[in-house]
Amino acid sequence: MSPIALVTDIDWDGLEIETGILEAAGYEVVLAPDPSPATMARLAPSADVILVCFATLPSAVIEVAQKARAILRYGGGINNIDHARAALQNIPVYNVPDFCIEEVADHALMLILAITRGLEDQLRTTRSGGWAMPGVLPPRLSTKTLGLVGMGRTGQALARRAEALGMRVLYTMSSRPLPSDIRATQVADLATLAKEADVLSVHVPMTAETAGLINRDVLEMMKPDAIVINVARGGLVVTDDLVSALHDRVIAGAGIDVTDPEPLPEDHPLRTLPQCLVTPHFAYRSSAAITEVRERVARAARDILSGRTPDTDDVSLVT
Repeated sequence: MSPIALVTDIDWDGLEIETGILEAAGYEVVLAPDPSPATMARLAPSADVILVCFATLPSAVIEVAQKARAILRYGGGINNIDHARAALQNIPVYNVPDFCIEEVADHALMLILAITRGLEDQLRTTRSGGWAMPGVLPPRLSTKTLGLVGMGRTGQALARRAEALGMRVLYTMSSRPLPSDIRATQVADLATLAKEADVLSVHVPMTAETAGLINRDVLEMMKPDAIVINVARGGLVVTDDLVSALHDRVIAGAGIDVTDPEPLPEDHPLRTLPQCLVTPHFAYRSSAAITEVRERVARAARDILSGRTPDTDDVSLVT
């Protein structure tokens, strides 16, 4: 039998890219009919590599993946994979943390502009036949401060965009030296950042230490006309605390592309609160980004099945 690359789930149409790369090397590509743990547990024992998008790979699934030489994540975060169990079985986990940096930064900026300029209210007015919007005066964005929680590659990409608009940029939770073209200033802690920022945007990985990072205490430190942006991971923000802060006008607004839970229930208040813009985990998407991540993961899977170490330009080993 040919070695099998099991694809647990996809967020696009078809597997032409994956099959084109893997089948040309003599490997079989199998797409799971659904991403349920029961289906994963049934298919995982035959998998030589596992390619995962959003499906959850708990300990029980990884435990039966006795043939697996690697788990490859279509994306950066691995909070849907029991990494500790994989390490216990000596199954390396790889991810692609940098395929959509520009798209995510663009999406964050879009949310910032849409909220601060009152785009939703303007569209609602014109679509209902109206025109005038008396008394609605948005702020001048070039006089405002962007606070970045985390200053990795996506944070840096957003910083460049914000600085081009004239915004002052502050950041915290980063030990990396900044590139010379970014003029942002580091502050001591999250509390200082929350008090200073007009826009607080979250750009850190989801870990045990960062889960619930933006909570009631942080939100209550913010200015009443400030907004929160989250295009990273839903669990970084305590959902109930955000709902309360918006409802009670502790902060002025929020733009979120990731939620906890995800997807949001149809009747969830974040869907209808007028100060909140919610997009359906779309920030990472572009035709170029999706093609890139699929090619990189497929090439890495091919290399692993061929007994080679995957190219570090394709994937990163999660340690």
